[in-house]
Amino acid sequence: MHLIKKYENKGAEFVDLRVTELNFESISTDDGKISSIQSSFSKEFSVRVFINGSWGFSYCHKEKDLKRCFEKAFKLAKTGSKYKRDVFNLSNIPRDKGKFSSKGSPMDVELEDKLKVVFDVYKEFNLKEIVNKMVEVSFTQKKQEYFNSNGSNLFEQRNYFNFLISITGKKGDKIRRAYERIGKCAPYRVFLKTKFSDIVSSLQERLKLLFVAKKAPVGKLPLVIDNTLAQVFFHEAVGHACEADSIIEKSSVFVGKLGEKVAPGFLTLRDTPKVKHEHGFYRYDDEGVKGKGTVLIKNGVLVNYLHSLETASKLNMKPTGNGRAENGSAFPIPRMSNTVLDNGDYKVEELFEGIKKGIYAKNSSGGVVEPTTGNFLFNTREAYLIENGEVTKPLLDVSFGGNILPTLMKIEKIANDQKPSFGGWRCGKQGQMVPVGGASPHVMISEAIVGGSR
Repeated sequence: MHLIKKYENKGAEFVDLRVTELNFESISTDDGKISSIQSSFSKEFSVRVFINGSWGFSYCHKEKDLKRCFEKAFKLAKTGSKYKRDVFNLSNIPRDKGKFSSKGSPMDVELEDKLKVVFDVYKEFNLKEIVNKMVEVSFTQKKQEYFNSNGSNLFEQRNYFNFLISITGKKGDKIRRAYERIGKCAPYRVFLKTKFSDIVSSLQERLKLLFVAKKAPVGKLPLVIDNTLAQVFFHEAVGHACEADSIIEKSSVFVGKLGEKVAPGFLTLRDTPKVKHEHGFYRYDDEGVKGKGTVLIKNGVLVNYLHSLETASKLNMKPTGNGRAENGSAFPIPRMSNTVLDNGDYKVEELFEGIKKGIYAKNSSGGVVEPTTGNFLFNTREAYLIENGEVTKPLLDVSFGGNILPTLMKIEKIANDQKPSFGGWRCGKQGQMVPVGGASPHVMISEAIVGGSR
């Protein structure tokens, strides 16, 4: 674009422009009745200018304001460059061209057709103990153009859907809730292929178990975590600590550990946007860098971090395609895409062998991690007692915690059943939420701090 060239001629070392369109629609229902239908559309023009180690960033909503947006970003960069201490040069600036459109946009489907899918789900419920049923679905279409002063010219369109089914049941004085969330970056036809009857059946069975579930044992116990919970564990406990801005800020437990062994030799972990239909899928990040995938831990050794253009330049490394922004009003920062744990050598049933007393934890209901100290705590949606190598009693409200580095070394077995989570996760950092996902096999940890309630 001529404006990019204009400010390059005025002294900018680098200039880029993102044009982002977000089309959103959501349907919420409660006990078979519509509680809300919402839609929104936004278009934003985002400009970055880089001068002498300083960024200027500005955005606007209308193309007629674009000239003013460029001028504002240039002035901010120029002013900031006078006071910048850590001056650095941008390196490995991308220069790619391409157009990537996704067919089957949900925005091309009539609302009535979407409502029919939602209300058909209610026909699958048959458990008499259910006192409330909630079904929510949302669709997002994202279109983004990217241009930079190095000659990049990219267009990418992605379609997302998220589906939540939640049921609350009552039996005597016991009230229990079970829910399942599905999210994918995929065409509408993939949404239609979702086996909602299987999800409802599984949720109803889980609710029955919750009525008879017992308090979990407390203490240091062996732990087996399923595919979904393992993916969330590695995303939170390892992925965030590998984001290079936390390395530069010295707020990660992995500072200074590049090239060191941080996990057993049979463990390999990577970040890649190239997991088909997973929520964190993309071809190019928000800085126009191709998302090729990055090995973080190879055979137990920490070998890489996740970079934006800025962090890669500062650390004299190559960008990894992880410069991501929530929308056009946000500045790209290092973020994960899909966190993927490679398969191990064990069958799932072999992970339970030899455990006299332990916990089998499934699904995630949230957690917290402090990358600086490495301490973490995760809550599970579903858990069972392991006794003498067998999965036995269902348990209530199980959580587990520990510290990242010692816990990684206590991973004893990894199964060979890797699969994507398709959990529709969105990850928050510095006020920005971005779609993320992953894939993992079952994992056995020899010892974790386990707790329960009720």
